[in-house]
Amino acid sequence: MAKILGIGNAVLDTVLKVPHAPHDDEELRASERYTQIGGNVSNTLYVLSQLGHDTAICTTTGGDSEAKQLISGLKERNINVDHIQRFIKGRTPCSYINLNAQNGNRAIVHYRDLPELSFDHFAKIEIEEYDWLHFEGRNIANLKGMLNIAKTFLTHQPISLEVEKPREEIEELLPQANLILFSHHYATAKGHDNGENLLKAMQSKLPNSHLICTWGAKGAWLCPAQGTIQHIPAETVSPVVDTLGAGDTFNAAVIHHLIAGKPLVEAVQAASQLAAQKCLKHGLDNLLTPVEPSSPIANLSQLGTTKTLVVEDKSSGKSVVLIKYENTVKAYLNNCPHQNVPLNEAYKIDVNPFEKTMKCSVHDAFFRIEDGICIEGPCWDEQLEPLETRVDDKGDIFLL
Repeated sequence: MAKILGIGNAVLDTVLKVPHAPHDDEELRASERYTQIGGNVSNTLYVLSQLGHDTAICTTTGGDSEAKQLISGLKERNINVDHIQRFIKGRTPCSYINLNAQNGNRAIVHYRDLPELSFDHFAKIEIEEYDWLHFEGRNIANLKGMLNIAKTFLTHQPISLEVEKPREEIEELLPQANLILFSHHYATAKGHDNGENLLKAMQSKLPNSHLICTWGAKGAWLCPAQGTIQHIPAETVSPVVDTLGAGDTFNAAVIHHLIAGKPLVEAVQAASQLAAQKCLKHGLDNLLTPVEPSSPIANLSQLGTTKTLVVEDKSSGKSVVLIKYENTVKAYLNNCPHQNVPLNEAYKIDVNPFEKTMKCSVHDAFFRIEDGICIEGPCWDEQLEPLETRVDDKGDIFLL
């Protein structure tokens, strides 16, 4: 077990699970809403805590109720909060996240009205007590002094730096870190179309640092100090449930395996596997518990707009009615609310493609395909139970 100090941003996330990415002027209904602790460094420390390390965070919060919620959440994640700098004025940083139920991707809107971590606050920390320091590449004006202190007072402890976005003068700070974790966002902003080209450009400037550039489904490129560039393909993930925090999981796993003395290539391979495992589940809780891959219930090629497909979900035992509606898949529990019998109890479910309705075979209740609401028949204005699905790149349909 190592003592690890993370310096960066802690955020309160509000997550809305939506059926698809919103379009301009579209009104969407979220199927789920929840809050969780977020921020790159915070997430990385949570994963490291689950991997058995003693973690602490150096960040800022406001004096509002959200700050209490954030600090409480950090403590629940076994992250030490003694080094938090609290401000009376300003609001605790927050992010509003649309989580796409179709593919697990997310869109993030971040709001910050709070001063950045000050150099003076960081300088009071006895950083020599820690075995590893991990910095988020932000707050450049104060980060310069923090890294200078770290390089001055640390004797053997490694320093890692996450470079997610291009920021003015951040390149000047890169030689201070032993491990630099570049994102594909940074690489593309610098004009590179893959991680190898970025690392080639950085290799001569940073010969004594471990370099990594992650690129989502394209995998990751790495270059050990004084070594050669290598590529690690991405792990296959199906279905993708939630990509939020996958990069932070990757960073934590790299640090964990380097602390254990593993070569950089082995650390990146293990990190890719853990990041893939994270994408199979919501959030970061119980991250080390293996996830059993789910099986598809059908494929898009089996569906049409003029007939339903009734399938059995083996994992839940549910009977599911599937049908195409416009450019989406509609899924409903195969249960008519009139007498709680399957819609196809007597014979097949009739579909009217002009009225866009489905008819129960028992008592002729007509349900709108769009939302499952009964518009004619004995259970008028009642609704079929909608089920969330996800469709992967192969057209396989998974029940959430």
